Amino acid sequence: MSQFDAVAIAAQLRAESRARRKPPSYLQRRSVLDTCAFEILQLDKAGCTVGEIRHWLEISKRIQVHRTTVQRWLHSNRSTPL
Repeated sequence: MSQFDAVAIAAQLRAESRARRKPPSYLQRRSVLDTCAFEILQLDKAGCTVGEIRHWLEISKRIQVHRTTVQRWLHSNRSTPL
């Protein structure tokens, strides 16, 4: 009968789970809004609302995102908080 080595099996399982993990967070992924960051920030500085920016994205860039997505993107990419 062979020996059962729980420590070795646990180490193997941990190594396999590390290999299967998803990216750690959303922040490491690139947003579709990053492609037109300059325009979005300029519209924000010009006083456009989040809904107006979302509408502009849909009409001119053919990017469909929710209003809160634009709001979160602006919150994390504004150089000076309002």
